[in-house]
Amino acid sequence: MARMVVSLSVVPIGTSGTSVSSYVSRAISVVERMGVRYRVGAGFTDLEVDDYGQLADIMSEIEGELAKMGVRRIDFFVKVDRRLDSDLTIEGKISKVAREAAP
Repeated sequence: MARMVVSLSVVPIGTSGTSVSSYVSRAISVVERMGVRYRVGAGFTDLEVDDYGQLADIMSEIEGELAKMGVRRIDFFVKVDRRLDSDLTIEGKISKVAREAAP
């Protein structure tokens, strides 16, 4: 299990249009290729990663793929939930909130 749940948003700048879905799809293909568990959201994708090195590798691969698509500038927005005492999962975090919110 992962020790970090990372919320990652990748914003290509200077593209020819306003849609970013093709760039997001390419970024997700990188995550899949790297074997990382993930969940796509409306503005961020949550990833389960083991350490900062793995996160850096993912971001570097995404950057390379978007560069191949002609992107010249990328903003990465990253939120890290890091546990030092136990493992984290996306589903575990969501289910805990759901249990707390239940009447």
